[in-house]
Amino acid sequence: MSRTAGRISGGFSVSDTVLGSADRGGEAGRLTLWAEGTSPHIHSQHSDRQIVSAWTLAAGLVACCGVVLFGFAALRVIVLAVASASACEGLLSLVTLERSGIGARYAALTGLLVGLTLPATVPWYVPCVAAFAAVVPATWMFGGFGHCLWQPAVVGRVLAQFLFAGTLSATSGPVLSPGRLLVGSVTEPASIEMIAPGQYRGWAETTRGPRTEAFAIDRPIWTARRLASGDLPVGSTAPLTTLTRDFLPPWEDTVVGSVPGGIGETCTIALIVVGLYLVYRGYLRWQIPIFGVAAAAIAAAILPIRVPLGNGQFDVRWLPGSIVEREWPVGALYVLFCLTSGGLMLGLFLLAGDVLSRPLTARGQALFAAGIGALTIAMQSFGPVDTAAYWAILIMNTFVPLIDRMTRRRPLGSGYAGRTTRLTREPSRQVTS
Repeated sequence: MSRTAGRISGGFSVSDTVLGSADRGGEAGRLTLWAEGTSPHIHSQHSDRQIVSAWTLAAGLVACCGVVLFGFAALRVIVLAVASASACEGLLSLVTLERSGIGARYAALTGLLVGLTLPATVPWYVPCVAAFAAVVPATWMFGGFGHCLWQPAVVGRVLAQFLFAGTLSATSGPVLSPGRLLVGSVTEPASIEMIAPGQYRGWAETTRGPRTEAFAIDRPIWTARRLASGDLPVGSTAPLTTLTRDFLPPWEDTVVGSVPGGIGETCTIALIVVGLYLVYRGYLRWQIPIFGVAAAAIAAAILPIRVPLGNGQFDVRWLPGSIVEREWPVGALYVLFCLTSGGLMLGLFLLAGDVLSRPLTARGQALFAAGIGALTIAMQSFGPVDTAAYWAILIMNTFVPLIDRMTRRRPLGSGYAGRTTRLTREPSRQVTS
């Protein structure tokens, strides 16, 4: 009798025993014994270091676009957020005598994501406090890396909104003019030209003065909120046409990022590119961006807008996405503005896909993303505008354990309640002639 032993990935040892000719019919048989080892027993082809590195690269590319659009003030915010998150992680690791390996890389990524959610004009202490909140309360208080229920960067951004609401709730903001990209300043009031609603014709078409380095315009997300609240004087004849003509920049400006907002929120095309990269690498499932955008578009097309009629009267119009004015589908353009004007794209492509706080199954991630998209549009219209996408992510993070329970794969032979189905064998019947 010969014996061979091997080891397979996942902690199981395999022993193959070849029996001699004394077995049935003199034929040799093979008996395989499985000895259980330490968990985990199933390994992914991607390590945690590879995942964090890929996510950092994607976030870094979006940060580079933000620095180009908002200048070195954006770089200052990002550096302060990354440095604060890394310092908090290193200090806590030193105090608790724990090794700071992948946790340090994840802390730096968290700081980078926190910086992407903030405007470039915030004071220096805002990114520091937000990064501290993302590392200490959101990560370490739950047990450190790999144990957080909510996305840490989103927690830091929401807590910063509570603490610095006056600074982070501006309805307008600056963006660098075409001739001053990267080198211009968005923090010097003397170099910023204020443009009133109705006079702005687009980022590329607006002529700047000799000392103008940036344009200050209304944020599109706040303009859409004023429309939903009935505070925008658009008239009752063609409200959406008036909205897009007089109060909103061209839609392509929200695609390239030349509108006010968070450093990583405005450049939609960059977010789509890095999202495709993460999907290609296998670190982000396509269900999250696709179902999230689809649910958000449906919500924006259904939820009502309030058109002022005068004397305190309003006309509440449902299904704005289906409105056609002067043979032009302005309702579809309104939906596109709702999708690309806030933090929805950043949330779906970089924040909601965090491997530590998203559901496990593809069906669960589809449900998770649909909830984020619908809640974001609802809160942009009737709730906290600046943090609508971030609150939506936190709410759906809370339901991740329930979603996993609802969408988990049940083993063959198990009932809906998780109980094993008991199989019984009927006694054989003897047939007599």
